[in-house]
Amino acid sequence: MESAFIFGCLFGMGIKMTVSRVIRQPLLYKCHQYPKYMFFTGIAFSGFDWIRRLSLETLCEKEELNEYLIRTARINQLATGAESVGDYKKEFVQIAVNEHIY
Repeated sequence: MESAFIFGCLFGMGIKMTVSRVIRQPLLYKCHQYPKYMFFTGIAFSGFDWIRRLSLETLCEKEELNEYLIRTARINQLATGAESVGDYKKEFVQIAVNEHIY
């Protein structure tokens, strides 16, 4: 999170310097705006990084739960003697649908 904030600060400073160069202002004309741009872009970058990490963590937790439920269903099927039935895939999909996995 800190590296995203630092990267955002440097990005904000670079944007402000580029804008100053494009409109042909001296770099020290409004030097009090550099920390403001740096702070706001740092907050924006760290917020984006936090949201991205949170969504990735949620996705991974759901995948792990999915795999656990399917593995448990397979073990339960084998424990009840379903291995002699033959059509595993259809039964696994039916169990997954009944458990609201998909």
